[in-house]
Amino acid sequence: MITTKIKEEFPEHEIRNFEQSIYISDYSHQTKEESVKRSVEIHTKKPADIESFFLQNDQLLNIGTIIFDKSSFTDVEGKSLSQCECVVFPSQAKDSSWIMFLELKYCEFKNAVKNSNKAINQVRNTYKYYKDKGVIGNRHLVYLIFSLPKQNNTPFKNFSLTQSKLTKLRSKNIIIKGINSAKVKDQYFLDV
Repeated sequence: MITTKIKEEFPEHEIRNFEQSIYISDYSHQTKEESVKRSVEIHTKKPADIESFFLQNDQLLNIGTIIFDKSSFTDVEGKSLSQCECVVFPSQAKDSSWIMFLELKYCEFKNAVKNSNKAINQVRNTYKYYKDKGVIGNRHLVYLIFSLPKQNNTPFKNFSLTQSKLTKLRSKNIIIKGINSAKVKDQYFLDV
């Protein structure tokens, strides 16, 4: 189970569970000049003050979430490693359940390609940390999602992976998408 392996390999990662649809937002840039800094937050109601990634959960599947911070993954010298914002997975995940890594980029359209490529690297890196520790098995369906909440033209087509690369990744149970929402179908699939 994903939850058990995370607790074994990354005991400092705090898992929060939800049984409803969630909105994932990153306030880091928006609040960087304010006295009270905010970062990634998960809400059950759509925030009025920021655009968000929406995970629709009409099935009311119990899902686990972990928000990563600068100390979530470090090298041997304690330096922060590249990572995405969060991970989401079914709380009672099986060997073939889905797991979703998400990176949010609040950028203008002109910066979308550059930010998309950076986001892809961040979700891939975080996936690799979990894969290397055995949290994710070969049968898990992995969604590497980058979201550009300020952009409406989804799915985002202007990123650097070719169709042959996407097909090769899919053969390894990895799906990379640029979208602002997804839907929980069940513990095995997301509708992306």
